[in-house]
This record gives sequence, structure tokens and C-alpha cells, in this order.
Amino acid sequence: GQLTAGLRFTARVSASRERRAQSLFELARELSGALEHAQVAALGAAAVQRHFGGTARVLVADAADRLVPPEPAPGGFDAGVADWVFAQGRSAGLATATLAAQSWHYVPLTAPMRVRGVLALCPAHPRWLRIPEQARQLETLARQIAIALERVHYVEVAQRAVVEMASESLRNTLLAAISHDVRTPLTALVGLADSLQASAPGPGRSPDDLARAETARAIVAQARALHALVGNLLDMARLEGGVAGDAVKLRCEWQSVEEVVGSAIRLAGPALGGRAVATDLAPDLPLVEFDAVLMERVLVNLLENAAKYGAPPFVIAAHVTDAALVVAVRDHGAGLPPSMRGREHVLFDKFTRGRSESATPGVGLGLAICKAIVGAHGGTIAAADGARGGAEFTLTLPRRAPPGLPDSIS
Repeated sequence: GQLTAGLRFTARVSASRERRAQSLFELARELSGALEHAQVAALGAAAVQRHFGGTARVLVADAADRLVPPEPAPGGFDAGVADWVFAQGRSAGLATATLAAQSWHYVPLTAPMRVRGVLALCPAHPRWLRIPEQARQLETLARQIAIALERVHYVEVAQRAVVEMASESLRNTLLAAISHDVRTPLTALVGLADSLQASAPGPGRSPDDLARAETARAIVAQARALHALVGNLLDMARLEGGVAGDAVKLRCEWQSVEEVVGSAIRLAGPALGGRAVATDLAPDLPLVEFDAVLMERVLVNLLENAAKYGAPPFVIAAHVTDAALVVAVRDHGAGLPPSMRGREHVLFDKFTRGRSESATPGVGLGLAICKAIVGAHGGTIAAADGARGGAEFTLTLPRRAPPGLPDSIS
């Protein structure tokens, strides 16, 4: 009799183990094909209900990292306890040392990276949760659900990244194509406008002649502004990959910082409107390796930005550290817009303007081009309010020691 009883007990234990293993296998197989959080939650709750009976719910956190309660809430379910379990990462409720009077058992869905949600169970047989084997089974089911939720999360992150990359590439290609098509007639328009302005009558002009001359000047100014805008669009597309075979390639050579600063000040002259730019350059600036044309463009854009939104005096300062060249462009205007303080990096996003309602012309590409060029050199650019008022834009380029002179020359 004892032998028979022992065999029956062993058979029951084996059957129970087989059921637990089967539950885990079935859940793993079902979760492997889930691609959304809702699918994981539904499959997980169904698996727990099959094994323990009663009612089960899988609660998942939303984008704001808040637990989403079930709708409608089942009887006896306490959303406050679920929130506590999610925040603390510890089980609570039925068959635990925390809030044991609850009729529901709450388990945190702890994945390798973080807690992804909460599994809530109101079992058909509450005493089952006090059996160690069943408690371990519930923990294992919860761990499988948590890992599936984390996998789905990273799949969604990867999908968003792919879509954003594809959208960005398409936008850059479209910008480049449009800019190419528009630039040719614009160049002709600028040339015709220059010719019209140059052919204006000399002294002793009639009022009609003066009106035509003023119109010619306005056409020239607007045509040049539109030409510059199209150029910015095309440059932005090229800097970010552009059209096949049209991407910008750095031509880095050892350059004199003083010469590039001087050239940029001359090129920014029309935008500055005759206002002077002071320089504060360290007397011992060495040669630095960079693309002179592109870095000149960065300084011109920064000076034009200062002329648009700041006030004189304008200053370009430069010095070197052991590892970097540091160049700053300062103005003495009102400084950065209050809406941008604390998130100055947004100023360098494409199509972002510090004062979106400003009457100042522009579409918000100048600083984005600066960031792209500096980034291509492996450097950084930042904006801040100046210590003595105004705004200050600082770019930092990595540098190495310039090559020495050959022995025959030295």
C-alpha cells in the first residue's frame, strides 16, 4: 500500500511538473510571434489564466512611463497597489508580506533593463500561490512576459529609427533635387537683375528713372536672398548625404586661423551693413587642420546670425588648448530667446528659428549648417548667453600638432 501511494504521489508530482513545463513552452512559443505590446499583454494574461484559473491582467507602461490600468477594472482590482508594485519593483497583495489582505496578487514584470509593467492575478485557488512550485511558476511566467515586452519595445525603437532615417534621406534628396532645378533660373535672374541695375541712367535722371533704379536694386536684393536660401537648402542636403555622388567631402589642410577669420568678416560685410567686427585672437595661434571653405562658411553664418538677431559690437575670439581650437562669435544684443534657455541645442535643428514670429527673413538653416560642418570635423558647437550680455556661439574643433618643417628648410 505504501509503495502504491508513493508511486501515485510521484506520478502526480511528475504530471504537475509536466504541466508547468508545458505552460512555459506554450507561452514562449506564442510570445515569439508577438510584435505589439497589446499582443504580449493578451497572450501573457491568457497563459496565466490557463494555469492558475481565475482572472489575470498584464498592465504595460505608456510612453510617459505610467502604468495603464485595465478598462473596465475587474472586481477587487486596486490600481494603487499596481502602481506601487511598478514603482518599487516588488510583489504585493495576496500571498505576500505586503497588503496580504488583497484578493489580487501583483507581480512586477522585471526585464533585464527595467520594470516593463505589472502582472495582476486573482487566482481560482488562492492557496496555490503559497505552494513554492506554483509561486516559482508564476515568477517564471512573469519573467517571460517581461522579456517579451522589452523585445517588442526595442523592435519599435528600431522601426522608428529606420522610418526616421528613410524620411530624412527622402527629404534631403528632395531638397537637393529642387535646389538644383531652382538654382539655374535663379542664377540667370540674379544676372539679369545686376544688368538692369548697372544700366540705370546716370545723373539728371527723371523720377521714372529713379523709380526703375530703385526697383532694380530691390530685385537684385531679393534675388540674391533667394539664391542664398536655395544654396543653404542644397548645402544642407549635401552635408547630410545629399544625392548620390553629391555629398560634401572635407578637404582638410593646415590653415591659418587668422586668414580664415579675416576672409569670413569680408564675406559677411553685406549682412553686417558696414558694422565692424572686432577680433580677439590669441597671439600664438598655430596652424590648424580643417576645411577652410567650410569653416569660413560657419563663421559667415554665425556673423549673419549675429547681425540679424544681435547688436554690435560683434566679436570673434579664438584660442587653442592642447587638444582643440576654440572659436567664439559674440554679439551684445538681447541674448538668446527666453524660450530657448535650457534647451539651446534646439537652435541647431533644421528649420528652427529662435523667434518663430520674427519679421527677420530666414527659414532656420544657417545654424543647422554650422552644426553639420563642425560635426563633420569631429567638433561641437554650442550657444549660450554671453557673460556681458548678448549671445555667444562657441565651436570647438579637435586639433593635433602641426607638422614640423623639413630639415632642409629649417
